[in-house]
Amino acid sequence: MIKEERQKLIIEKLNRDQKINLLELSQLLNVSYDSIRRDVIELEDKGLLKKVHGGAVANSYLSFKTTQGYGMDNQEVLHLTRKAQKLFENHQTILMDGGTTNFHIAEQFPKNLELTVITNSLPLATVLNDHPKVETILLGGTYHKRYQITIGHEVMRQLDHFRVDLYLMGFNGLHPQTGVTLRHYEESVLKQKMAQSANKVAVCAIAEKLHNIETYKVCDIQEIDILVTSFKPTDVSLQDFRKHGIELL
Repeated sequence: MIKEERQKLIIEKLNRDQKINLLELSQLLNVSYDSIRRDVIELEDKGLLKKVHGGAVANSYLSFKTTQGYGMDNQEVLHLTRKAQKLFENHQTILMDGGTTNFHIAEQFPKNLELTVITNSLPLATVLNDHPKVETILLGGTYHKRYQITIGHEVMRQLDHFRVDLYLMGFNGLHPQTGVTLRHYEESVLKQKMAQSANKVAVCAIAEKLHNIETYKVCDIQEIDILVTSFKPTDVSLQDFRKHGIELL
């Protein structure tokens, strides 16, 4: 089956079911998991769906007013986002950019946690609207509809006014030699600027992003201070990251 046919079937299934599982789809279409994954990434880059851990959802499926987002019943994602709560203390100023993982982390902030959160993500700012003790600063700029974030010169300019305790960076690939990578160039440049404004930089990685490399580099692995995964810090899969002196949670 050629790529165009596969992608047409993926979109048709999304229109019916609103979500798909990559492993099930690879078995259904009798093609490799990597082929389906590449198809989904390409379709996401065209703005036709949203890739999530282990699958994809229709853009209309993500409801940012609820906690029922696809993936939250996935045990890896749940464990990861719960572990990430260890990063936060009262009265911190946190910078969080776009992405499904950051959104779910913000969803789980304890109601007694007092933070200032700076973000360029409209969905993340929306979910924090209901938090009683989090002050939210939404960075203004050009609105990127596909990723639901603000980007551009105005966002970069505003970042000059902040010095934050922690930057929680979203990303597509994390590799011990190549570093942090993305699939979108302008966003990679913005994340470089965000990292410069932070005392510490943390990333939260689901398994499929570890040892993965995408097109545009954000920073070297040595510029990451904290790596949160669903694995134990002593897990062999984290050995190459441990060598670089990153704090593992």
